[in-house]
Amino acid sequence: MIRHKLFALFAAVAGIVAISACTHAVSREASLPSWHPQELATGRVDCSECHEDRVRGVVKPFASFSHSPIFVKEHRYYAGQDDRLCATCHKRSFCNDCHANELEIKPSIMHGDRPDRELIHRGDYLTRHQVDGKIDPTSCYRCHGRTNNEQCVACHRR
Repeated sequence: MIRHKLFALFAAVAGIVAISACTHAVSREASLPSWHPQELATGRVDCSECHEDRVRGVVKPFASFSHSPIFVKEHRYYAGQDDRLCATCHKRSFCNDCHANELEIKPSIMHGDRPDRELIHRGDYLTRHQVDGKIDPTSCYRCHGRTNNEQCVACHRR
């Protein structure tokens, strides 16, 4: 009987020590910095996709992250899901270098999750849009497409 109590006590102490050791090992794992996308970490199985040294958080050299021409062409699907994925490596100015000067992003794509942002025109714009349309019709085409689209044809019949 004493042997059973002694064994139970020993097992309990060993269990507590084991749990404490595991908890200590887990807590020694470095937590993610505030700028690191938390959701990205939970979705990744392998931190070494981006990091050379996982413990110290050393990121691989830039040359390791080469984006293929297909990726560059289709990157909107990644950026549209969560722009923090791109922000892990790129500053906002990186996007603006192309999208402000070479290929403008349609507001409906850039703000697809914000319906309030899609209405970029002032309330009285319908009465004024013909002026802008005559000065630079391509400014309308960027967002609305060509003049034979549904939005134009609804009012403008030829």
